[in-house]
Amino acid sequence: MTLSAFIKENLDAIVADWEAFARTLPAGQAMSALALRDHSREILLAIADDMARQRSDQERADQAQDIVPTEASTTSAAAEHGALRQMAGFDLVQLFAEFRALRASVMAFWQCSEGTEQGASSIEEITRFNEGMDKALAQSVQRYSSEVAASRDMFLAVLGHDLRGPLSGIEMSAMLLAKAGLSEAPRQQAAARIKRASRDMKRLITDLLEYTRTRLGAGIPIDRAACDLGPVCEASLEDIRAGNPDQQFVQQVSGDLCLQADAARMQQALSNLLSNAVQHGSQRSAVTLTADGEADAVVLKVINTGEPIPADALPVIFEPLVQSPSPGSEVHERSKTSLGLGLFIVREIVLAHGGTITVESSMAAGTVFTIRLPRVPA
Repeated sequence: MTLSAFIKENLDAIVADWEAFARTLPAGQAMSALALRDHSREILLAIADDMARQRSDQERADQAQDIVPTEASTTSAAAEHGALRQMAGFDLVQLFAEFRALRASVMAFWQCSEGTEQGASSIEEITRFNEGMDKALAQSVQRYSSEVAASRDMFLAVLGHDLRGPLSGIEMSAMLLAKAGLSEAPRQQAAARIKRASRDMKRLITDLLEYTRTRLGAGIPIDRAACDLGPVCEASLEDIRAGNPDQQFVQQVSGDLCLQADAARMQQALSNLLSNAVQHGSQRSAVTLTADGEADAVVLKVINTGEPIPADALPVIFEPLVQSPSPGSEVHERSKTSLGLGLFIVREIVLAHGGTITVESSMAAGTVFTIRLPRVPA
């Protein structure tokens, strides 16, 4: 049996091995089996078909030296895999590790099988397999890199857009306040606009700094102390109400909410969740914040109604720079701080407390973000 035929015959076992390894990577631990397998079958079948195709030495040399991406290479299964791994939060080291493990897995299965070719023909098969793997890896890395570049450009564009809005409000209010003989009512309105714009810019810059800190490896610092999350919930709601006077909010509190936590960080996390709920939820219904004290944990929930989050966006919703506009939303309907960092910051704060955060979204139940904080941190 040739190696290309062996790959096709043992495709399920090889793909299962791929999935098992991908789950050990940090970014893959919370992913579904379908997402972990991704385009693995298509990648292996493409390699096997390429191995079976007769090519001259010159054609193989040209392929090895071809570094300019073509339309076919940027839309191949390997390229799509690179794009999806970038979206899922994999870094380049983890992407390389997947292909390295796949190569080792195929070789291990091949060496342990019976009836395989030996000698020069076997060496030729392995050489062609390695060429196919290198080609797939190159396509995946090229697409991954292009997605990173696109995300960076979008990040800078959104940052400029979202800073320009509040700055324009401050500038206009300052011009109004400079007018002589201004009455008290317009003066108060201008001051309120400046205050709102400053608060929006502060939240935007804070999220940006927190994101930068985590990317530098420092993480989000947590200063634990005896904390009652009841007042923290109230403060978070007041902060959001000030910037969204037309939105209705409901608060439900029960049980003992005292535990060891960083009150300021938890207020930041709840404010981000509430802001996200206002942005993506329906203004015709209230945003609900619940806090329940259980025996061993405190459970916080932020609930909003409206269009549910698409199922394919749920696995990556806490990743930085990922934005999932609701179906039917208009282009101009943007958050005032829409860098796509809010939910990422929430997750980092919750994880630093030793807690967990999950999201469920459906038309019937709405979108529910659930934070569970243990009373006794690990």
